[in-house]
Amino acid sequence: MAATAKPPAYLVVEYEITDRDAFQAYIKGVESLPTTRVFLARHAKGVPLTGEPPKWIGILKYPSLEEALAFENSTQYKALVSARDKGTKWRAYVVEGLPEQAAQQ
Repeated sequence: MAATAKPPAYLVVEYEITDRDAFQAYIKGVESLPTTRVFLARHAKGVPLTGEPPKWIGILKYPSLEEALAFENSTQYKALVSARDKGTKWRAYVVEGLPEQAAQQ
C-alpha cells in the first residue's frame, strides 16, 4: 500500500500597503529565507463577489499545513513581522487543501 501524501496548504494574504519602504524591507527579507512555497498569485487584484475587496492578494502553496506553519512560526520570519505590520494592514490565513489525487478527480 502506498503512503498517503499530506495535502497541500494554501496561505491566503489580503493586504493594503501603508508604508512602501517598510513593505519593501519586509519583502526583501522574506525573499531571502529558505522556503518550499510556490506563488499562485502575487500582488494580485481581486474581483469582489460580496463584501469589501482587499487592495492586494497573495496566494502561496506549501507542500503541507505543517510546512506553512513552520515557515510562519520560524524565528527568521518572526523577525520580519514588525516591518510587515509597519508597512501593511495585513490579514492572512492558511487553508489545508485536498490531497493531490483527490483534487484531480
